[in-house]
Amino acid sequence: MTTLLTTLKHLPSRILILILPFLLMGMVEFLERGTYEELHKWVMSHPLSMVLAYFVVGTLYLFLIAVSARIQLSFWLLCVILLPLGAISGSKLKAIGAPYYPWDLFFNNQIMAYKTFLYGYLNIRIIGTLIVFVVVTALLFYLLNLNKRLRIQLTWIERTIYAVIAIVMATSLYMDKPIPFMNAYGIYTVPWDQTITYDENGYLFSSVQMLGFLNVAKPDGYSKKAVASILDQIPEPKTASGKKPNIIVMLGESFMDPTVMKNITFSRDPIPNLHQLQKTFTSGLMLSPQFGGSTANVEFEVLSGNSMRFFGKSPDKILPYIQYMNHGVDSLASIATRQGYTATSINPFFSYFFDSRKVYKHFGFSRFISSEFFPNDFEGPNYADRAVVKKIIEETEKSSGPDFVFANTMENHHPFKPGKFAQNTIEVTGDISSESKGILETYAQGISGTDKALQSLVDYYTKKGEPTIILFFGDHFPFFEEDYKVYRDAKYVLPNDPDLYTKTHYTPFLIWNNFLPAEQEQLNLKLSPSFLGPTLLHMAGIQGSYYTDYLYELSQKIPVIPPQDMWDKYGIQNKDLADYMKLQYDNLFGGHYGYEAKGIKNTIVQPGYVLGYGDPIISKVLRSENKLQVIGTPFYSSCNVYIDGLAFKSNFDGEDSLFVDLSDSDNPRLEESKPHQVEVRIYDDKKMKIGQSNFYPLP
Repeated sequence: MTTLLTTLKHLPSRILILILPFLLMGMVEFLERGTYEELHKWVMSHPLSMVLAYFVVGTLYLFLIAVSARIQLSFWLLCVILLPLGAISGSKLKAIGAPYYPWDLFFNNQIMAYKTFLYGYLNIRIIGTLIVFVVVTALLFYLLNLNKRLRIQLTWIERTIYAVIAIVMATSLYMDKPIPFMNAYGIYTVPWDQTITYDENGYLFSSVQMLGFLNVAKPDGYSKKAVASILDQIPEPKTASGKKPNIIVMLGESFMDPTVMKNITFSRDPIPNLHQLQKTFTSGLMLSPQFGGSTANVEFEVLSGNSMRFFGKSPDKILPYIQYMNHGVDSLASIATRQGYTATSINPFFSYFFDSRKVYKHFGFSRFISSEFFPNDFEGPNYADRAVVKKIIEETEKSSGPDFVFANTMENHHPFKPGKFAQNTIEVTGDISSESKGILETYAQGISGTDKALQSLVDYYTKKGEPTIILFFGDHFPFFEEDYKVYRDAKYVLPNDPDLYTKTHYTPFLIWNNFLPAEQEQLNLKLSPSFLGPTLLHMAGIQGSYYTDYLYELSQKIPVIPPQDMWDKYGIQNKDLADYMKLQYDNLFGGHYGYEAKGIKNTIVQPGYVLGYGDPIISKVLRSENKLQVIGTPFYSSCNVYIDGLAFKSNFDGEDSLFVDLSDSDNPRLEESKPHQVEVRIYDDKKMKIGQSNFYPLP
């Protein structure tokens, strides 16, 4: 009875243990979003995510109380940990459109950049809210301490109960068991765009979800001495001689050879140009680590030489572009740049996707041209592959020296439902359902565009005569509905097919050039994507790095690295790839001993890295009554006119002018009695400003 009365007497203190985490959760999520409006929007649209965010703070609070036996001290300590994280994430989100991920803290030493982010983020509203939060909390504790009857001493039994609850909750939040929160609440992540995950699931719970990506196993025997020993075994590269060729890498989105499906027939070859080129130039099949998506992982292998096979048992859940590309990683781009090349990445999709703005900078590119800087040239819903070819040619024509260009295509991106293109010109026949037939015909139309684009690239450099080498490859097989539906319908994939993986992961590649003798070409090769780059450098006669030299030699012994559960089938033992694992770990997570030993650590990231073509410049503004013509360069359809900081509806003429109708009812009204300033801004699809012009006085 006495124990019960004592517990009831201290009930307000225990209720406070439930209330305080809710207040702190709200404060952290507010800091991450930056405004009350965004916080309210999240709470109303994702209430279950808010509950999980509360559980995260509550779990941490209970654990600290169990350890310290101090309610107030535990809360202030939690504030010191979580509030700065919320503010840093909010400032990073505002500055570059991405939250503060756990791997930013764990893998990245470039903390100084966040001082700049915070400086542009903190305002009176945010600082005032922080002060009110601290004052209100301190007042609550003061009133609690004022009443001696409300003070409590936590017994070891109560602390043990709190610890058990905290452990069960932490395990459930992280592993989704024993309490399946994610499954019960229908919570999911968006691997290719974690900003969506954070926006929907909240900063606190999303950060817990992402902790698993920090679990990167160090290879057995990894050390500075071990890396040095491997380096000693790599022969010193020979200095390249002769004129350096342009090096162009072109990725065909969802590109495979559908003619391998022998139970159906196409009215004409969808990819005749590739088939013809494969008969003469180095070509073969690449064992992609992906199926149906996650193009970035294939890019990662080709550009860096690192392998997705070394990321544990579930590499399909990992996107190194997002989780691990937080520092300079040597790549084909930086290798070429060190030898006088201009390195450009071209991708006709949003610059934020797969964290591309960050990734291409850390790979050592000098320029990244994303969809925001493309002309309006579409086939179906996506930019035409011919537009990508035009951009490649433009970039190689601009520079006086050799170019390295890495380009994605998007015309053939899923979905493949009939009606995607204006017309399907290839008919599919055979014992197959009408639904699958329609999908295959749409797909054939899409890759036909890619095939034509490849040939136009080859034709251009053949005619130009400038030494050029082109690597073209398909990134992965298309998804084609659940459970390989179209592949099964076409009887390409059989029930319990023992060759399912290889049938759905080998994509074609081609290395074309206009300067090598025919006898040096190799046909019907099979390679892993991480070996394509070293092979390309070797054929181009360009000096690689210690890493690409090592990989090229390894590829002569082990050309294909399948998933780890297939190593026995391919005659591969763990020891065969042990050095590869050590070098990859060193490059991505370790001490960068190889980079330091070879003096390349500070030569990877280019200080002049530019998104698009730099900021637009207004050269003239013409006004005729209520019509405005803003003239400048470089302008694109993504450019928008602003006057005194207010957005005006504008139209781009496709060249150098933006037109504004000041009398349009959708536009703000201007006071004629005061001067006005005109500017041009470029925003991405997430409303992040990625370009800003000079200010020009309005006539």
